[in-house]
Amino acid sequence: MAVRPLEVPPILRQAWGNEVVDAFAVWLTSVLEERAISRDEYRQILSRLDILEHDMADLKADVQELRREMDERFDRLHREMDDRFDQLHREMYERFDRMNERMDQMYHQMVVQTRWLIGALTVIGTVISILLAIAQFAR
Repeated sequence: MAVRPLEVPPILRQAWGNEVVDAFAVWLTSVLEERAISRDEYRQILSRLDILEHDMADLKADVQELRREMDERFDRLHREMDDRFDQLHREMYERFDRMNERMDQMYHQMVVQTRWLIGALTVIGTVISILLAIAQFAR
């Protein structure tokens, strides 16, 4: 593709002169060729950016859907864990209640047995005292 020479405004030709303007035009043309891109390349870049933008929009929608699904799963897991901990809590308190009942029964039995022991010792002590008294009078 042929490069058109730069058209320099007449006021610059008048101020700088033809020789300077021609040198400036050649220099500016070479700089633009080295560093600038053509309109076709620019259009290609824009079309690629449009494709990327579309792909990013799809990816963004996918990420939002994934986030929603994860939130739902975490909410369900949280409810299940709460239910399970509530059940474990109830079971633990039921076991503690049964254990307290057993301890109360054991305490009651210990009191009854202690009373019987004290009563038996009192009766035995009384019998021994009576027998010692009879043996002392019988002498």
